[in-house]
Amino acid sequence: MKTLVFAEKPSVGKDIGRILGATRRGEGFLEGNDYIVTWGFGHLVALGHPEEQNPAWKKWSLEALPMLPKEWKLMVLPSSKQQFDGVTRLFNRSDVDMIINAADAGREGELIFRLVYQHAGCNKPFKRLWISSMTDEAIKSGFEDLRPGEKYDPLAKAAVCRSRADWLVGMNFTRAYTRKLNSMFTVGRVQTPTLAMVVRRHLEIQNFVPKDYWEINAIMEDFSALWFNPDADEYPSRIDSQEKAAQMAERLKGLQATVQSAKKTAKKQAPPSLYDLTTLQRDANSRYSMTAADTLATLQTLYEKKKVVTYPRTDSRYLSDDIFPTIEKRLAALPGDYESYLDHLRKNRPKKDKKVFDNAKVSDHHAIIPTEKKVTDTSGWTTAEKNVYDLVVRRFLAAFYPDHQYLSTTIIVKADGESFKATGKVVTDEGWRILYPKKQQSEKNPDASGEDEENDQSLPDLKKGDTRIINDTALLTRKTKPPAAYTESTLLQAMETAGKLIESEELREAIKDSGLGTPATRAEIIEKLIKVEYMLRDKKKLIPTPKGIQLVTLAAAEITSPELTGSWEKRLSDISRGRDNDEDFMQGITAFVCSIVDQIKTSSALRAAALPRQAMPGRESGPATAPAKAVSKNVSVTNARPVVQRTVIAACPACQKGGIIEGNRGFGCNRFREGCNYVVWKEFHGKKLSQAAIDALIAGKPTRSIKGFVLEDGSTVSGRLQMKEDRSGIELIIAEEKETKKKKQAD
Repeated sequence: MKTLVFAEKPSVGKDIGRILGATRRGEGFLEGNDYIVTWGFGHLVALGHPEEQNPAWKKWSLEALPMLPKEWKLMVLPSSKQQFDGVTRLFNRSDVDMIINAADAGREGELIFRLVYQHAGCNKPFKRLWISSMTDEAIKSGFEDLRPGEKYDPLAKAAVCRSRADWLVGMNFTRAYTRKLNSMFTVGRVQTPTLAMVVRRHLEIQNFVPKDYWEINAIMEDFSALWFNPDADEYPSRIDSQEKAAQMAERLKGLQATVQSAKKTAKKQAPPSLYDLTTLQRDANSRYSMTAADTLATLQTLYEKKKVVTYPRTDSRYLSDDIFPTIEKRLAALPGDYESYLDHLRKNRPKKDKKVFDNAKVSDHHAIIPTEKKVTDTSGWTTAEKNVYDLVVRRFLAAFYPDHQYLSTTIIVKADGESFKATGKVVTDEGWRILYPKKQQSEKNPDASGEDEENDQSLPDLKKGDTRIINDTALLTRKTKPPAAYTESTLLQAMETAGKLIESEELREAIKDSGLGTPATRAEIIEKLIKVEYMLRDKKKLIPTPKGIQLVTLAAAEITSPELTGSWEKRLSDISRGRDNDEDFMQGITAFVCSIVDQIKTSSALRAAALPRQAMPGRESGPATAPAKAVSKNVSVTNARPVVQRTVIAACPACQKGGIIEGNRGFGCNRFREGCNYVVWKEFHGKKLSQAAIDALIAGKPTRSIKGFVLEDGSTVSGRLQMKEDRSGIELIIAEEKETKKKKQAD
């Protein structure tokens, strides 16, 4: 008898197969004497579309809402049918008596396996492989410590609840608003409140009226000090009248200032906590302008293929106690670039500090850290891979370095009844900050502990009663500023805290389970909002489109509420830990959907905002493929256009059911809502594709070698384009890399 192992992706399956001795190739699987290894392409099975749940729901109509499936029917994703059929045969093979779930160790990985297991009609016993890195040692250790499958039933329940809640909210509200407004509006349980935060911030900025104010800087022989009002609770250095400020600045010139107090305080900053996925995405965006999706994709490569970092989709910033014995081996595995920093750790061996090691703060996975795999050469890595790996390594090293220590000096002087303050900072021990270049040590640096950074001007050694002459004054004209537009970094933080402005790392940790989405899904949500044209990237800024503004303006307040969605996420987290009931959760979601659908049906405001019905073709059979920009009397919307039915130019090579249609930026499958993500962009890595290349890709064929692709580091390469292994889109195969592989094989 044999054991069947199910991995989430082909690359992971092949690694596991190699370690287990399953090397004989089959169609979508590997087989050995004792093991068979197969895989998915991510999700193979999903909840069925409305018409599959109930044929009467094929027609988009308000009367059919709410749609509440009595028995949830599953469907095989069109692009994955061949692989699913093969996996089903393997699940039910007579010589297979045990199954191992080796999907990614998290909520979505659990869902991927459970849906396949259920839809395949399998009832054989299964165990769980739960690992946090993809090194050979970790995989071998994981197979020596397989866990009972039923241990993860609560996690599976949470995953199913998430999936069904998203279906109920997305399907019902999308159809309700689309029908009510006669224009395509997609609504999501997490994406809409996320969009709402971006829209509200945008409107705050638009409606902001700047005001002038003035500050006075007193310039003395050996330092300068800023005027302040000691009785003011807020903005003590602001002066609202230019005339008053100018008169004061002139009056104080040449006067004697007397020191009222001079305090020196020893302060320290502890090293920052290790990375979870969200904080790493924020740092990569702030420092390297990487999108959250790009950071996650890079991490996946470092985890799955290069095997140099641990599991990326984690929400913990701590390590479990069992990791401590491996620390020195992980340090020894780092490349020579970090040798100078390792000297300190050789002299001062890492200690098991509660700030780093805390079992109570590790749920499914620990923080992202380097693995024990030796890294000797990174010259073949992409710039993104080097940057993200560097962030992980430096944060890991910093955790075992001493506190950053400094003397903070505050001097208060008075002249003619006016008070001035000067602050300075003298570093006494760089500590962990030696790991970071000076340019990264700014006040807004996420590596900082949250304390205000002092002005680092060098201050004289003064005591109370000492005097100085104000040689000159500088009148500084300032303007109040609106809140900053969201970047991916700040939006990720807002999603993590459900929109609450929380600077304290400790408090953020306390409410992390109440955020919008999970670390694993936040990048996907941002990308989806951009894909459906609800918001766009303007350099680093995220800006809502007119249609995005309109949706948030017209949608029910409950749908756009980050707090409500955050409370649902908290309950899902509790379900995964066995602390909440999945049936109660779904009853609450169902009641919510029924209530909101009723509001939409009866809303006079929505009726007034609707497009004329003739402006929406295909209204009997559902919305057209391309979304329209609806017009509201209450919202200023530009570039409104009706829905158009786009011409199918070829069959989709990925799902083989849909048709390829042309958009503004590329060619994609018209069954994207059914799960097919195949897209051929007109421009790829800075290279505008020829018609011949586009035609080849649409036909499912690789292109010839093409010159002029621009990589993230600015270098130009040649290569072929071809369909990805999981058929989700297009990838670049760099010519030089392929040649290198051929040489190695020949050797």
